[in-house]
Amino acid sequence: MTPNDDDDGLLERLGGPQGILAIVDDMYGRVLKDNELAPFFASTSMERLRQMQYEFLVSAFGGPIAYSGAELASVHRGRGITGNHFARFCSHFIDAMEARGADARDLDQALIRLSMFKDRVTGEGSIGA
Repeated sequence: MTPNDDDDGLLERLGGPQGILAIVDDMYGRVLKDNELAPFFASTSMERLRQMQYEFLVSAFGGPIAYSGAELASVHRGRGITGNHFARFCSHFIDAMEARGADARDLDQALIRLSMFKDRVTGEGSIGA
């Protein structure tokens, strides 16, 4: 399956932009309780971060909202974020999706979309980063 196979309507199946907002709120509740991830957000405006994450996800899932935040690589560079951190973050996102009733197909589609941004967040695989 490629990222574009059978993913039309993913955003709508997740409850549209309002569903994503609820997932983001739930996810950050989980992330901030995670001892490995919480320190990354200690001096972060969570209100702003939630807004940027909401915009990013709605945009990444084919929605009508454009991401207005900084480029992902520049925001995350030098923060020590590893592939393990990225996986933990995605796991919390998936748990939040499941809590809202997302099915296996939608979980897979969301992970495929998110995985396309891993290198920009972790700096892995980046030449000259």
